[in-house]
Amino acid sequence: MPDSSILTQVISSAGAGTALIVVLILTGVLNTSRYTDRVEAEGKRWKQAYDAERQLGAAKDAALAAAVSRADAAVEVASLTKELLQDLRRRTDAIPERTPP
Repeated sequence: MPDSSILTQVISSAGAGTALIVVLILTGVLNTSRYTDRVEAEGKRWKQAYDAERQLGAAKDAALAAAVSRADAAVEVASLTKELLQDLRRRTDAIPERTPP
């Protein structure tokens, strides 16, 4: 809040309308267009940062889902490979050994 003596000087030196506007600006009831533009620009920057963060989060979630899918596929391939190797071992163990003639 500005000093009351400054407000009194402004009111006494300016016309009633001008003084009222100056007092409203000094007290913060009215804002200048420069201040409003600065606040709007800052709001736009925050919104862009928020949107970028959401996009980054969505990309991270998609990458994580793809990694989980690849890991699940790798586990399935390992399981099938193990079964095939076990089957091959059973078959090779079942073959009688030949004696040389």
